[in-house]
Amino acid sequence: MSVHSTAIVHTGAKLHPTVKVGPFAIIGEHVEIGANTSVGAHSVIEGHTTIGEDNVIHPSVIIGAPPQDLKYKGERTFVKIGNANHFREFTTVHLAEGEGHSTVIGDGNLFMAYVHIAHNCHVGDYNIMSNCTTLAGHVEIGNRAVLGGFTGIHQFCKVGSMVMIGGMSKIVKDVPPFIKIDGNPARVVGLNAVGLRRNNLSKESIASIKELYKVFFRSEMNVSQVMSKWSELVNAEDENVKLFYNFVKNAKRGVYKRTRRSSSASEE
Repeated sequence: MSVHSTAIVHTGAKLHPTVKVGPFAIIGEHVEIGANTSVGAHSVIEGHTTIGEDNVIHPSVIIGAPPQDLKYKGERTFVKIGNANHFREFTTVHLAEGEGHSTVIGDGNLFMAYVHIAHNCHVGDYNIMSNCTTLAGHVEIGNRAVLGGFTGIHQFCKVGSMVMIGGMSKIVKDVPPFIKIDGNPARVVGLNAVGLRRNNLSKESIASIKELYKVFFRSEMNVSQVMSKWSELVNAEDENVKLFYNFVKNAKRGVYKRTRRSSSASEE
């Protein structure tokens, strides 16, 4: 284990022998860190925090600090982080509130400088959050989404997989999978077709999603009407179409539907 002489590591912390800890970093009593993870200078990891393997924690990152929630009274809560994530400078990840609850981050995510992950958030795998993106409490992010810089997401909102959110957007409802959304107030601006191709979806599945997009976002039917005729309107057997359906079915805050009129090129 490589721990700089100025770092403070509690004797109760559990660090794999391959962990590297930089100058003036602080690691608390209830922290567990897996193999090949590095902790940069001046970073602080505290609380009941578990971090997996191959993570890169850059200088001045704060993980496991108490939540910014007045309901929190010091109960035992957790941060659980998977493998191969990158946390750039001044990123903050807070403990959950509510006895036994967790803030959860999956694998392979990139959190650029000054990103904030609030209490009880659940972040999936291979997402990119640009500088100063802010997730309020209880936000859920799917997989392989891209969130532009300075984006703010309201508490309890969900963002679907392979979504692209433009910089400085304000998100106050659930964002269905596969779309591009931008603005304040936010509007759907097209299908994230480039993202679908980059994530190696089949041509058949992309074609099904494109048809779904036209039905859901371009027709005059409301959400309830589309959902009631789902199997008649789209390829309901496609796995990604099923993902979209289940996301909308389980939405709690309503979903973005109406679009800002854009050229057909943005949807191809």
